[in-house]
Amino acid sequence: MMHKKTEELHFIVLDPVPLETKRPLWSIVIPTYNCAHYLKETLASVLAQDLGPEHMEIIVVDDHSTQDDPEAVVQHYGEGRVKFIRQEKNVGKVRNYETGLKASKGNYIHQLHGDDMVRPGFYTTMAQLLKDHPDAGAAFCRSLYIDDQGRWTGMTGMLQAEEGIVPDMLAKLYTEQYIQTPSMVVKRDVYETIGTFDRRLNCMEDWEMWIRIANNYPIASSNQVLALYRSHESNATQQTFQDGSALQTHQLVFNIVDEYTYAEITNKLKHQRAKKQAEFWLEYYRSSRHVMSRADKLRIGRFILSKHISLKILYRLLK
Repeated sequence: MMHKKTEELHFIVLDPVPLETKRPLWSIVIPTYNCAHYLKETLASVLAQDLGPEHMEIIVVDDHSTQDDPEAVVQHYGEGRVKFIRQEKNVGKVRNYETGLKASKGNYIHQLHGDDMVRPGFYTTMAQLLKDHPDAGAAFCRSLYIDDQGRWTGMTGMLQAEEGIVPDMLAKLYTEQYIQTPSMVVKRDVYETIGTFDRRLNCMEDWEMWIRIANNYPIASSNQVLALYRSHESNATQQTFQDGSALQTHQLVFNIVDEYTYAEITNKLKHQRAKKQAEFWLEYYRSSRHVMSRADKLRIGRFILSKHISLKILYRLLK
């Protein structure tokens, strides 16, 4: 993908690590914001698989938390292995990600949010997967969904029977988000080539990033369930659903990716994507209509039907 002029970019492109730098294989970048009560578990899940400082660096980057003290958690539970960076002011989550990514030196970057975890074997399995498929720009595994108490609430499915490169990954991601952030590993040179997360997005920035990667590189998958994604009322994703901004961001993701995705993909899948978008908005409508005005109900209902009309959707709108 050719970059636009620098002043038109909405993301940063990482500078390469200097050649003389001694680099670990892994950079574990853990962004946090007001989630220190989960950070102990996150760190424990990584440190249980610690490969040592020559092979793994661990960085916690905090977006100026105001309700807790993640630095104290790092000092107490980090075993002297975790670098802590605190923003001088709140910069927003994408710019917070950038700070951690710029500080990284590893060949493989694993961004693990401060309320998520990994299961035993994550790092050895993902390293082997990328070794087996050197052309891949990234690789992911399956995830467990957990609640605020760590209880399992669901699991991501298998995209293919065999492990390895997913041949139609771009087409899959173009219509739907399949990859949770704690399950994804990205080669640093990918961020050095096509850039990092898009600053225009206050949520779903990971989805757009994965689409951009799939538009430029093969992506490999493992069917092992090695990541844990926590969903709770106070996390950033849930808050965007509560305030309704997720709907606008969902459309913005589509607008952004259509600027660079191959025309054969957009033309082939536009109707399938419109159906998925109708289902996404319908889910929000059904969960929030009890607090909506009549005008908002009509506006959202019209939008849903403009994307896709079926008896199933009509029934769920009226039910």
